[in-house]
Amino acid sequence: MAAIRGEPVDRVPFSFWLHNFAREDSAKALVEETLRLYRTFDWDFLKPQSRYQCFAEMWGLEYRQPPDRAEWPVITKLPVRSAAELATLSPADPSKGALAEQLEAMAAIRAAVGPEVPVVATVFAPLMVAQFMVPGGIEAVLKLAREEPAKLDRGLDAIAATQEAFTKLLVARGVDGIFYATNVATRSLLIPGEFRRFQAPHDRRILSAAGSLPFNIVHMCGGGILFEEFADYPVSVFSWATTTGNPSLTEVHRRTGKAVLGGLPAKPEIKSMTAQALVERTRKSLAEMGGRHHLLGPDCSINPDTPEELLHAVGATVRGTA
Repeated sequence: MAAIRGEPVDRVPFSFWLHNFAREDSAKALVEETLRLYRTFDWDFLKPQSRYQCFAEMWGLEYRQPPDRAEWPVITKLPVRSAAELATLSPADPSKGALAEQLEAMAAIRAAVGPEVPVVATVFAPLMVAQFMVPGGIEAVLKLAREEPAKLDRGLDAIAATQEAFTKLLVARGVDGIFYATNVATRSLLIPGEFRRFQAPHDRRILSAAGSLPFNIVHMCGGGILFEEFADYPVSVFSWATTTGNPSLTEVHRRTGKAVLGGLPAKPEIKSMTAQALVERTRKSLAEMGGRHHLLGPDCSINPDTPEELLHAVGATVRGTA
């Protein structure tokens, strides 16, 4: 929390997050896997990696999970037959079904690690959820936005109401913040006017529900992010990929005055790196921010089968034991 406030720290806090697709289909398995990772790597904060499809499951998405930890789920049923049917959605009850399972897991993780380890729970932006619900994915959703925007508005309102209620229940379960993620807000997908209509109002509604928490993160996934649209978001931490076309750690901190989370590569790059290369990246990121307003972490989630020695190498570097 001192790092978030920009106060002096003994060292920069760090963490990673990764899917284990074979261990995400129940609260018990998610808790066990999260605690295994925490005990193995001693990360300073935890982002339990909920399965990405859990939000769309609230409207009937079904999937089959292969047994391998690195193999993505196979979607077997989508909630709607066409993007236009998003207009028929009603808010779902997050105290039931897949989201109730996530609430159970977050409460159990919170209890297991105690109050000294911050826990942040993932919440997807409604526009991000919508793409997992329709045939054709994000292309079909954006086509609806441009041809029948009122239908998309109705669907997003239902998803946002559900995410808002879910966030309030997360607050009650004792999480320290939410990791509010979007992978649609890029220049290749949205123009600023579309962002302001279809994304920003729902973002602010959901973030407001988490407003009492000290560790809220907005994660802007992808290249060419519409960063200026996020710059005044009411969060404590900004997270994004520091890749070509995106701002640097220092640029985002200078523009927002807030803490930044990042500096390390994510999937698919990290898995094939050498420990030496990853340590060099770690040192470069630490030097860039000078130990203030910085939480060291990956651009996004890392490969499920990232070699453990790479993660240990980062830990040793941050702790000064390398």
